[in-house]
Amino acid sequence: MDSAKWLEDYAGRVSASLMKSDFNALARAARMILETKKTGARIYTAGNGGSHATASHMSNDLVKGCRVLGREGFRCMCFGDLSAIVTCLANDFSYDEVYEIMLKTYAAPGDLLIVFSGSGNSPNIVRAVKTAKEMGLSVLGFGGRDGGKMKEYCDLLILAPTDSMEELEDIHLIYEHDLVTLLGKLLADGFGIETIGYAPPGRRFRSALFDFDGTISLIREGWQEVMIPYFTDELSKVYDGEGVYDYVAEFVHVLTGKQTIFQCMRLADEIRARGGAPLAPGEYKAEYLRRLMIHIKDRRGALEAGADPRGYVVKGSFEILDALKSHGVRLYLASGTDECDVLEEAKLLGVDRYFDGGIYGAREDDVDCSKELVIRRILAEDSIDPNELVAFGDGFVEIELTKGAGGYPVAVATDERRGIGIDEGKRERLVRAGAMMVIPHFGEASDAAGICRAIGLR
Repeated sequence: MDSAKWLEDYAGRVSASLMKSDFNALARAARMILETKKTGARIYTAGNGGSHATASHMSNDLVKGCRVLGREGFRCMCFGDLSAIVTCLANDFSYDEVYEIMLKTYAAPGDLLIVFSGSGNSPNIVRAVKTAKEMGLSVLGFGGRDGGKMKEYCDLLILAPTDSMEELEDIHLIYEHDLVTLLGKLLADGFGIETIGYAPPGRRFRSALFDFDGTISLIREGWQEVMIPYFTDELSKVYDGEGVYDYVAEFVHVLTGKQTIFQCMRLADEIRARGGAPLAPGEYKAEYLRRLMIHIKDRRGALEAGADPRGYVVKGSFEILDALKSHGVRLYLASGTDECDVLEEAKLLGVDRYFDGGIYGAREDDVDCSKELVIRRILAEDSIDPNELVAFGDGFVEIELTKGAGGYPVAVATDERRGIGIDEGKRERLVRAGAMMVIPHFGEASDAAGICRAIGLR
């Protein structure tokens, strides 16, 4: 016998069977699993023999393999992995009852049970799926052939298209890996909270400071693509070394959150340090703003004409502002953008009404960091303990200042261009600045409530 040919033929049969799968059903399975995470429910997996191995593998991948960008994976447990409990229940009751008893002990309505069974007739699996439905769980099954007795109780049953048990179990494991790789991609673009440092139990936030551009407003989305090329062109007049664009991008990002004039002052300093004769920082600022206004003209015009402001804010902005107000938190807004523009654009977006603590921006005669002044004012004039301040921002400055003052900084690392997911470069900078929590945006109403719970507001 040609062993290599035998192996090749077997792999070919598995591959051919796999491609007959119902991949739309597999996509529905991914949505079921994601919905379970979104609601905070738990996932349990179960199987016997080789199917137990796949169930265990899925639990491992959901807990660890789907831990994307520092955010936690799924709350998942494989019943068969609890060997002491399995053998205890099998010995004292019966093997047919082990998963049923474990479900009754651990599970709750809204949880998800995922089972693997080649025949679909294993008594402990059939009893488990029947009990799960009676308890109000959702059931996702991976089976084969005609689905067996368990198909009656599955909300979704995905059958491996083969009669061979070996091929069937191979395909189930491929389904498992297919699912977790998709889930990893969907989680990267979806909502999630990455907690780097927890607020101590009992800490009560009475005030919240928000940055404006990139944290709430997307009116000026893409401003970096206006400023950085302009500054690069200016610095390149006196500096012909490699990496000038990246060098400019780095200092622009580090100074993000301070008034625009600080970035212009830094440009002037860099030109001067290389023997050039820079313009006054105010002239660089004026030219940058001229270019920026061209870039955002259509957005402002649409809002002035009555466009829905939700299309021009970070996802969930209204929901988080409403949620914080409902908890009695006093809100402040501070931006490095000129104050007159911040006031105008906050009004265009309809968020001005939330900030009873005040709206602050850059002023022509002010060369101190406006956000630092606002933080000092909140702490001193409003008699707030730093432990009672939470700040939301996408700039290095507000995160660093809040952490330094003793507050709790939350990084909003939105991928502004796409409107979903995490900007990994932004996330890295904000973590480096001292962020204690990272979110991609504020999500839906339920996500806003989750943020409030995560920072201790009940």
